[in-house]
Amino acid sequence: MIEDEILVVKELNYKENDKILHVLSRANGKIQLISKGSKKNNSHLINASQLFAYSRCTLTKSRDMYIITHAELIDSFYNLKNNIDAFYHGSYVLELISYIAQENEVDSRIFDMTVSVLSHFSSLQKDFDKLTAAYELKLAAMLGYMPDLKHCLSCGKDIKGNSQFSIKDGGLYCGDCVNYGNGINVTYNEIITMERLLKIKFESICSVDVNQKVLQIIRNFLFYYIGKDNFTTLKLL
Repeated sequence: MIEDEILVVKELNYKENDKILHVLSRANGKIQLISKGSKKNNSHLINASQLFAYSRCTLTKSRDMYIITHAELIDSFYNLKNNIDAFYHGSYVLELISYIAQENEVDSRIFDMTVSVLSHFSSLQKDFDKLTAAYELKLAAMLGYMPDLKHCLSCGKDIKGNSQFSIKDGGLYCGDCVNYGNGINVTYNEIITMERLLKIKFESICSVDVNQKVLQIIRNFLFYYIGKDNFTTLKLL
């Protein structure tokens, strides 16, 4: 018997009344569960077996899958389903984390951050793009791809003005060294914005002004390092 917290990132119908759930778990990484009888209206597992459901569960191991035997719903992020923008951004996060997370590879920081960003999507009425960008940049850093936003990649001097951001090299080239790299021109304010998004708490996201270029740089940066950019939910967004 295993006690764990899970976040449902994908649900599949299985047999007449069961579901197979793809979940991100706090203690066991990405795993697959069988939720028996969860399609029945009177099932005690029905709420915990929905997309986005965040629950505290009891699991048993059966061959190459887990079976969910008990679940206590912590949050369904219900408001996501009442706001189409929030729903699509939340769905993108689930698709993204489902691709990135590895079977049975544990990172509780990413689990907690994903639950947190879904909670904020559920409570906000705007700023979904900024919140998503902060999540993407923090996720890249947690995966080991933190960009250097402080120093020139060539000469090592502190960045104090307009520069070039190189996605391939993972950082900035100062005005004196731009010929050494092949990057995107960024203003000093845009650099400061990326720094703030990397450090800021999600609840303070409304205080940050983020332009479209910064949003695109962050997304392209993450996609370059994870090796995928054709997420289905992005087409909806």
